[in-house]
Amino acid sequence: MAKIVGAITTSHVPAIGRAIAGKLQDDPYWKPFFDGFPPVHAWLDKVRPDVAVVLYNDHGLNFFLDKMPTFAVGAAPEYHNADEGWGIPTLPPFKGHPELSWHVINELVAREFDLTTCQEMLVDHAYSLPLKLLWPNDEKCPVPTVPVCINTVQYPLPSAKRCYKLGKALGEAIGSWDKDLRVLVIGTGGLSHQLDGERAGFVNPEFDKAFMDSLVSTRSG
Repeated sequence: MAKIVGAITTSHVPAIGRAIAGKLQDDPYWKPFFDGFPPVHAWLDKVRPDVAVVLYNDHGLNFFLDKMPTFAVGAAPEYHNADEGWGIPTLPPFKGHPELSWHVINELVAREFDLTTCQEMLVDHAYSLPLKLLWPNDEKCPVPTVPVCINTVQYPLPSAKRCYKLGKALGEAIGSWDKDLRVLVIGTGGLSHQLDGERAGFVNPEFDKAFMDSLVSTRSG
């Protein structure tokens, strides 16, 4: 049976991509951020996942305000990255895992999640940057991927409770796969930051730390 070997969460702010492209990993501003990843790389070398399931949000590259699914799952043989105008170099296509994707889709629908199924899908920096952070020395991501896109852009948004249920159902779906597969789950996004409006640029580090601590300390049935 498939087994989730662990989960990793990280920011996907576009500036990370520009820092990678500019080789600024040792820059005083960026060094504390990039210094957090060598232990992650060592852990990945130890557990050696076969596939990565990536939960992220699209920024208009694949979905826009006129067509914004609440939840979407990719089922393509590969996923292409494209220029978003951020000055981030595009990356080679990411290999998909259609067989696992269709298993996840069928299992989630059976658990009463109404999904958009994407047999072609562009993936933006929210998807590409976390994978580049985890495997920085590989020209291409070395594991196939399954994208799970969550609407965080266009109202109405799924509630935190609904997203929690999605995560639980996703874990059950992966665990029910009858193939011997080591699965890494990647979550990517932001916490207190806001991109525009009156709170543009505002970050609340105390809230962010409390929230991350709650992910470890809070138990829910």
